[in-house]
Amino acid sequence: MTEYSNEGPGTSSISRALYLLAHLADASGPVTVKQVSTALKVPPSTAHRLLNALAKEGFVAASGSGIYRIGPRFYRISARVIQSMSQVTIAQPVVDRLAAKYNETVLLGRYVAADRAMDFVYRADGSQMLTYQIDLHRPLSLYWGASGKAILAFLPDDEIEQILLRERALSVSGEKPPSLRARMAELREVREQGYAISEGQKLPGARGVAAPIFDAKGVFGCLCMTSPQERMPNASIDAIVKDIIEKSDEISRFLGAAR
Repeated sequence: MTEYSNEGPGTSSISRALYLLAHLADASGPVTVKQVSTALKVPPSTAHRLLNALAKEGFVAASGSGIYRIGPRFYRISARVIQSMSQVTIAQPVVDRLAAKYNETVLLGRYVAADRAMDFVYRADGSQMLTYQIDLHRPLSLYWGASGKAILAFLPDDEIEQILLRERALSVSGEKPPSLRARMAELREVREQGYAISEGQKLPGARGVAAPIFDAKGVFGCLCMTSPQERMPNASIDAIVKDIIEKSDEISRFLGAAR
């Protein structure tokens, strides 16, 4: 939910109106004047005035029972913006910043539902001498690697089982596929903790950390950092995991995720 700060001389009716729209967009359903008043930290009379002004312009829809929701004009503008921007364009600055911070390769993965697979649609590289050759737009299995598991764990259980039963090939490290029960248990753990880590399953000698990305429909893909294992020691994993989760959540919000 959008956090609003009603402090400082710069607070204006325009900023309040924008935060009000953000609050309505984030809400799980219609809201009341009291809820808006509390969220924006303003008197109910101010909240009511803002709501009515936005309703007059079509940005908010009001019902006779005193509840408000996003209006048709807001939807129309949002749709035009979404049509003019791709998911890659939206996520690219976040991916670039993360790659620059750690000087490692960071990838934006996408779930391809029709193929029950994934591909990478954008990558940002650090300036390290040794980087991995990772092709974009090439179908990849969800079975192995942090990137695949970060997506797979958040699909519906029946879809997960179908994918696991279909794909039981060896990893590039020669690791044998675990039993269905063992893999499902592993994916439940990934789902609970919100990220996946792998070592050498898709790329020999590489360690990967990935977290899921969501859009308004569900799982969009993942954000993944990969590097040689010696450049990602256990001592640095916690900080990397924290950043990966924060940045994947940021991209998810940009893509309209309800989570």
